Amino acid sequence: MSTQNSAGKSAAPLTTQVLATDLDGTLIPLNRDPQNQSDLRILAEQFQARGNSLIFVTGRHFGSVSQAIKDFQLPVPEWIICDVGTSIFQRQENEEFTLVTAYQDYQDQIIAAMSIETLREQLSAIDGLRLQESAKQGRFKLSYYADAAQLESLVDRIQEILTQTDAPYSIINSVDPFNGDGLIDLLPATVSKALALEWWTEKNGHDPRNIVFSGDSGNDLAALTAGYRTILVGNADRQLAQRVYNLHQTSGWKNRLYLAEGTATSGVLEGCRWFGLAEQIPPASSQLGATPLTVDSTCFRVWAPQRKQVAVELQKNHSLHPLTRNQHGYFSGILHNVRPGDYYLYRLDDEISRPDPASRFQAEGVHAASQIRNSFDFSWSDQDWQGIAKRDLVIYELHVGTFTRAGTFQAAIEHIPELIELGITAVEIMPVTQTPGRWNWGYDGVNLFAVRNTYGSPDDFKAFVDECHRSGLAVFLDVVYNHLGPEGNYLSEFGPYFSDRHHTPWGEALNYDGPDSGHVRRFITENAVFWLKEYHLDGLRLDAVHCMYDDSHFHILEEIRQAVSQHAETMNWPVHLFAETNVYNHDLLTANQSRAAYDGIWCDCLMYSLYSLALPKVHLTHRGYQGAPDLAEVLQHGYLYAGHENTRVTESQRITANTSQHLSSLVIALQTHDSVGNHPHGKRLHQLTSKSFQKAAAALVLLYPGIPLIFMGEEFATSAPFPFFVDFEDRHLRDAVDVGRRGDYPSHIWQDALLPSQAEAFFNAKWNEAPLRDPDMFHWYQRLLQIRKQGINDGWLTPENLQTACDRQSGIFTLQYQHIRIQARLTPLADTPAPPVSIPLTGALILSSEPEPVIENNQIRLAPNHTIVTRS
Repeated sequence: MSTQNSAGKSAAPLTTQVLATDLDGTLIPLNRDPQNQSDLRILAEQFQARGNSLIFVTGRHFGSVSQAIKDFQLPVPEWIICDVGTSIFQRQENEEFTLVTAYQDYQDQIIAAMSIETLREQLSAIDGLRLQESAKQGRFKLSYYADAAQLESLVDRIQEILTQTDAPYSIINSVDPFNGDGLIDLLPATVSKALALEWWTEKNGHDPRNIVFSGDSGNDLAALTAGYRTILVGNADRQLAQRVYNLHQTSGWKNRLYLAEGTATSGVLEGCRWFGLAEQIPPASSQLGATPLTVDSTCFRVWAPQRKQVAVELQKNHSLHPLTRNQHGYFSGILHNVRPGDYYLYRLDDEISRPDPASRFQAEGVHAASQIRNSFDFSWSDQDWQGIAKRDLVIYELHVGTFTRAGTFQAAIEHIPELIELGITAVEIMPVTQTPGRWNWGYDGVNLFAVRNTYGSPDDFKAFVDECHRSGLAVFLDVVYNHLGPEGNYLSEFGPYFSDRHHTPWGEALNYDGPDSGHVRRFITENAVFWLKEYHLDGLRLDAVHCMYDDSHFHILEEIRQAVSQHAETMNWPVHLFAETNVYNHDLLTANQSRAAYDGIWCDCLMYSLYSLALPKVHLTHRGYQGAPDLAEVLQHGYLYAGHENTRVTESQRITANTSQHLSSLVIALQTHDSVGNHPHGKRLHQLTSKSFQKAAAALVLLYPGIPLIFMGEEFATSAPFPFFVDFEDRHLRDAVDVGRRGDYPSHIWQDALLPSQAEAFFNAKWNEAPLRDPDMFHWYQRLLQIRKQGINDGWLTPENLQTACDRQSGIFTLQYQHIRIQARLTPLADTPAPPVSIPLTGALILSSEPEPVIENNQIRLAPNHTIVTRS
C-alpha cells in the first residue's frame, strides 16, 4: 500500500450500509481467539456477499493499520480514519490509499495559533509523560505514555496548561487493555474519531442513519455516543458501557445501541446481524412472546390451541399480520419493520384482541397492548458477581411500591447502602408481575413475564438488580404459580391454561395435570428461567406451593427445580430456589435421582409460636399454636407442622425423617408480609406487643441456624402499618374483595380498619421516612447480625452445635452454641408488669437488649422481654 497527498485517482464506490469500526479490541480477534477468527471470516464473507462498505476508525497510524490488515487477514476497507481521528485515507480503484488533504487543511485552520512543536515544548516540563514512538506521532497528533495510576492527575495538569496558554488542542486518554499503559493523545480542538467520521459523512453526503459504529474503549466514546447505530463489544469496560447506555437513554435514541455478548470480532458480527449488515441466524429456540431478531424484525409465538386464527395487531398502523398454526396449537411468525418499543395485541379468530400471555411489558396496564422489549439493550456491570452462599443468607423482604415514597425500582436503589449497613445479604422482592389497578401486593399477577408498570420499566428492574450485585446483595423474586389474578386474566381465551379439577382459595388453579398440561407446564418453567436469566436474579421464592395442585407422576415443583438447576449450571453464581410451604416439607428438601433438593422452604412455625406466646387471642393463621410449649419445641426441632395436610408431627415421625439436618434450610422470620398483612389493621409485632418483645424475640430468630428473613421496616420498628391493599379497575371486583375481607374477621376486630381498596391502605404503608423509624431498633438488629456473621464465619452457629432449653416458669428460652449462649425472657402481653428475674451470669456479657442491666454477685436481672448474649 502507498499513500499520496492527493485524491486524484478514482475511489472505490460506497454502498448504502456502512460499518465504521475500531480495530484493537473490536474488529481484530483477541489473542487470536478461534471463535473471533472464525467470526471474522464470516463477517468478511457477509460483507462481500452483501456489498457493504467498511471504514476503519482507529488510534493506530496508517502503517500500523496496513500491517494489521496483513497480520490478521482483515477485510480491506474503503476508508481508513487513523491517528485517533487526525488522518483520513481513501482507497482507490487500484487498491492504493491516498491521504485526504482537505481534512488536513481543515485541521491546519484549527491549530493555526499554536503548532504541535510549540505544544510539545509547553508540556516538556511535566514529569511522568513519556513520548510515544515517532511513528505514532503525527502532524496533528502528539502522543504520550503514562503510568495508569497517574493518568488522571497528568491529564488534569495538561489541561491546566492548555487553558493557561489558550492552546487549540483537546485531550483523549485511555488505558491500553492489553498492557495497562496509560495513553494520552493531544489533538486539534474538537478533533476525534467521532469528528473525523462526522466530517467524512458530511463531505460524502452519506446518511448517518445508515452508518453502524463499533468500538470498545474510552477513545471510542465520542463516536459511540454521536447518534450512529452503535455496537459495543462484550469486552468493553463496564463503566464505559454504562456511560454509553446512559447517554443513549438520556438522548432519547431508540434502537441505536447493541450491547454485544460476544467479545471483539464476535461482538461485531452479533451487532452486524442485529442491524442488518449480516444475515441473521434463524432463532434456535421456540421462545414464547415477541422476540426481536434484528433491529427491525421480530418473531412472535403464542400457544392458543382453542383458536383457529391468531394475528398480530400492530398498534402503530393498526395492521393485522396472521401467524401460522402448528399441530400443537402454537401460532408463530416473523414480522419485518417491527421493532423493540412497538406495541401489539393478538387478534383471536378475528373476534377479540388481547395482550400477549407472555408480554414483556404492559406500559398501560393489564388490558392494554403489549410492548416489544429487547433483552440485549441493558448495560450489565455484574460480570464479576459471585453470588451469596446459602449459609451466608440474611434475607430482607420488601414490597417495591411501599418501600419508598416514590414506590419505584429507581427509588429503591437509594436505600441499598442502608441494607448493607444493617447486615443484609439478599433482598426478596414481593411479586413484580403486572397486576391490575394502581397498587397491589403482587399476588394478583396476570402477565407473568411483565414487570409492573408503576414500579418502572424492565430496565429499571435490571438497574436495581445490577446495583444490588455491585453492592454485594443477592436478589430473589417472589413468583406465583398457583393461580392468576381475576382481572386481565385472559389466558383461558387462548387455551386450557386452567384446571377443571382443582381450585385454589384465590381462583382457578393452573392446569398441571389435565389435557394439554404439558404446554402449561412449559409456560411456567420457561417463566421461571426467564426471570432468572433476563434479570440476573439469584433465586426465586415460589408462593404457596401447597396450592400448586398436580397429581401427575413428575410434579410441577420437580420440573421447575430441574429447569432452574439446568439454568444454574450456566451461571457464575449460586442460584437458590425456595418454596413457601408454611410448614416443614421433607420431600422438597431431599434430593432424589430426578432432581436436586430445594435450597430452602418458608417455615412459619417459629414465627407463629412467638405470636401465640405474646398474643394468645390473636390468630393470624388457621394452624393452632400454644405459646411457650410450642416455642420450646420449635426451637428444638425447627417446626411443629409438616406435610401437605398441615398436621402436627409426632416424635416418631421426626426421628424417621431425621429433620435436624434440614434446620439450615428453613427460612424463618419474626414477621413477614403475611403475618403483618393478615391483621385487619396491618399492625406490626411491636404495635401489638412492645418494642421490648420484638427485640427479645428477634435474637432467637436472627441467631437461629435457619435462614433469617426480615420484613421491610421491621429493623426500624416503623410505625407504618402494612395492611392488605388491592386495586381493581373493575368496581365489582373491588367491592367483592372489600366484602370478603370483612368476612374474614369478627366485626369488633375489623372496627376502624381500612378497606383493601381504599387508597390510604396503600399510602399509609409507605414507611421509609425518618419520623417513622426507630434507630435504636436498627442498631439492635445490626448488632445481632454482626454476631450471626461472626458465628457463621467461626463455625459455631450450626445446627449440629445447637442445644436449646426452656424454663417455663420464668419464660426464659435458651440457644446454646458451644461457648455462646442466647437467653431470651419472653413475656405474654398480659404479664409484662412482672418483676425482673435473676439468673446466673455465666461468662462475659456480649449484648443486652436492655441498656445497663443490673448485675450483682454474678447474677443478672432479666426484665420481662429482655435478651442477653454471653460468651463463656
